[in-house]
Amino acid sequence: MIYDFNSISNRLMQADFEDYHTVLVRFIYFIKNNDLIYGFIKGCGECEQYLENEFNEVVGSHGGAIFTLGTFDEEEVRNVFAILCYITENDIKIQGVALGYSSSTKYQDIVKGFNNRVVMVLIRHVERYLTKIGIDMGLDEKITYSITVENGQVNIANDRSTIHATNTVNTVDIEKLTELMEAVKHNAVGLSKEDEETLVGSLDVIKEETQAPNPRKNFLKTAIFGLQTIKGTVEFTAAVASLIQFIQPFL
Repeated sequence: MIYDFNSISNRLMQADFEDYHTVLVRFIYFIKNNDLIYGFIKGCGECEQYLENEFNEVVGSHGGAIFTLGTFDEEEVRNVFAILCYITENDIKIQGVALGYSSSTKYQDIVKGFNNRVVMVLIRHVERYLTKIGIDMGLDEKITYSITVENGQVNIANDRSTIHATNTVNTVDIEKLTELMEAVKHNAVGLSKEDEETLVGSLDVIKEETQAPNPRKNFLKTAIFGLQTIKGTVEFTAAVASLIQFIQPFL
């Protein structure tokens, strides 16, 4: 469930502004058809905002206003989800809604700003909820005996314990990363449209997360899995393998 949620979340976060509405519909559909996640959202209560007025103010301001998400966690969850549902139910173009979330005039930057400041709020709350359930179920318990040191990260684990990681170094060789990603793209020939979308989205996530102060391992793992599902040439597979090996320290 965590993997599936991360997968659809990644797709929405990386969606082109022209495809945004379609991907958002799929995101909402996924949530409403997942009893655990949807139950968590509904458990946060009903949105008390008058959304028609909110949208009129945000869209009508032409970038001069943004949505009020609330003060508490429950408010953020129910309000963000209600905002996203309102967009899909009323077929509202994301460009007009997101203008106030970026100083850029490029639609893609504007949408990215909206995703980072609104959509990601909901994603983070759901991720935390699912992770807590996983811990309660014993998802973090493994029978392992290992002490490893890689790029400054120390992992220590013993029988039925959680691996504790301490990051003392969190840097990436940008030039090498760019070189490996370019090799993957160069060898990505004859791909289907769906595989091309997966490729672009996965590489974007890898680039963003490896350069972030606190890389999200689950997002990186989802991106890696996406690359591995692409059926390409032998050269493409080799290039992907090299890229994956390079980002292993972040996992």
